[in-house]
Amino acid sequence: MNPLDTPVTRMVLQYDGSAVRLLQALVTEPLRPRTTKHGKQPAAVLIPRDLRERLGIPEGELLTARQSRLERADGSAAVVVAFVDLNGEAGSHRDQHEVLRVGTRRWYWGEPGGIHRISAWREILTTSDGVAARYTREIFHPDVVPVITPSRERATVRPEFATPGVRRRLTVTPRAGRSGEPVV
Repeated sequence: MNPLDTPVTRMVLQYDGSAVRLLQALVTEPLRPRTTKHGKQPAAVLIPRDLRERLGIPEGELLTARQSRLERADGSAAVVVAFVDLNGEAGSHRDQHEVLRVGTRRWYWGEPGGIHRISAWREILTTSDGVAARYTREIFHPDVVPVITPSRERATVRPEFATPGVRRRLTVTPRAGRSGEPVV
């Protein structure tokens, strides 16, 4: 059984754009962003190795990263969003989004009892004019984007599941180096 196999979950995880409007429709209220972390860290900490290699990013390169929460009016989170700027060019109407991976993981949502709940997540690569601009990881609250769990007794760590049908349609040019030449 695929824990991500509900219509709502498939819709949110496979959508190749900003999920904010979809999430606002699901929670039927506006979501406010709140930054929780901001700073520079090495690429090896922020980006999976296969994506770093694909984009030609050295593991020790310092990149700007930010983590935020999209919160309901009561302050509870609907989603946690972490993104890494790759070249500072994202934010254009010409941006294209590629869903790289989806899966499940345990996440602490700040709920009473310190319970870590199984939550759906996805990784997205945003390109602007074919050049990598931003890497994003979103983790969705299970009350907003449901995850099927076989039973409460089996609340042990679950493997990550890839959903079939996730589109991979973009050809991405490695980002330009500081000199303007592509990184090899």
